[in-house]
This record gives sequence, C-alpha cells and structure tokens, in this order.
Amino acid sequence: MRAILCLSATAIVLAGCSYSSSGPADNHSIDRAGLVASGDVDVTGSAEYSGMFVDAGGRIDRDLSLSGANVTSDANVGGNLDIEGARIRFTGRVDGDTEIAGATMYLDGHFGGRLEVMGARATIDGNVLGELEAMGARFNLQGRFARPVHVVGSGGDGRNGRVVVSGVLEQGGYICARHVDVRRHADIRGPLTIIAEDRPDWDGAMSFEPLDGRDCDRIRHG
Repeated sequence: MRAILCLSATAIVLAGCSYSSSGPADNHSIDRAGLVASGDVDVTGSAEYSGMFVDAGGRIDRDLSLSGANVTSDANVGGNLDIEGARIRFTGRVDGDTEIAGATMYLDGHFGGRLEVMGARATIDGNVLGELEAMGARFNLQGRFARPVHVVGSGGDGRNGRVVVSGVLEQGGYICARHVDVRRHADIRGPLTIIAEDRPDWDGAMSFEPLDGRDCDRIRHG
C-alpha cells in the first residue's frame, strides 16, 4: 500500500491535504490525497484517491486507483479499478479489469472484466463477468460468476482457509481450501473441481480430491 505523505498537524483537522487536476477536456484526470480523501467526481480521464479514509463516487471514464486504511466506493469506472486497503467496500460498476488487495472486503457490484482478489476475508456478491482469481483465508462467493472461478485458500491454522459457495457459478471452476461449504441454494452449472479436507455435503456433480495435508498454493492446477 502506498505511503500516505500528508500526516501533518494541519492534515489532522482538514479533510484533505492536496487536490490536483490535469489534462485536456477529453482526458481530464484528478488526484486527491489526505487524511480524508473523498468526493464524487465526473472526469473523462482517470482518478486517484489516497488517504487514511477514502470515499470515492461518481463517474470515471478511464481508470480508478484507491488506497487507504478504510476504502469505500460506489463509483462507475469505465476502465480498470485498483484498490489497496485494510477495510474495503465497493458497490459500484467496473467495465474493465479489477485488482483488489485488503484485509476485509465486501464487494457487491458489476465487474465487467477479470476480478483479482487477495486478502484475509472477502464477500463477493453482484455480477462478475470475467474470470475470478482469488487467494485468501476466507471467501464467501454469493454473487453471479459468468466465467470459471479460481479460488485458493490460505491463512488460518491450517494455512488453507475456508470457502463458502452460495451464489451462481455459471461455468464452475476450481476451489482449493481446507474447508469448502457448498450451500443448498448454490447454483453450479459448469464443471467444478474441489480440493479440501472433506468432501462438501452437496449432491451436485463435482470432481473432488482430498487435500491430504497439502498447501493449496503449492498445488498445480490446469
């Protein structure tokens, strides 16, 4: 996570310590940084927010980059989205690819491209039209995933985490975790490969392989 450079006595009482705007009308970009970096924008270029507390909204025609301890956004992003933070909540729309790294994440939006997630705990809801690539300790897949998912558990005492599937996997995918729970209302339509300590209590078709003490991130797949 990029360093926050505005922690001065003035920054403690101000909402932000810097704001810059650049570029022609057809590629107008902004950059906001401070203890608190927030606000809705409407820009034809890209936008970047960084601070302890980040809250970004509005419309960004190109790319959006967010970094902070607590990050919240419901922005509409025409390009790619990149978020780094401890606590992350995104409920907007991304037309391009998305990369998110954080400790605790709640993602409930429209992701038009590839979604890459790395962190300790994440709930992924909404619509994911591209492939999902996820690595972390605990995941809840409760959205609609149009392409195959690839989820690798890590962390926790067993170093392989837990994955709960409660949404729609239209093309199945690959899940490796110490514990995998497929809920009864989950809708899995494509081929699904699961590697876990125990076979999930689920009646649908899947390819199951015991984890047998291995680490998920060291198992080659595909």
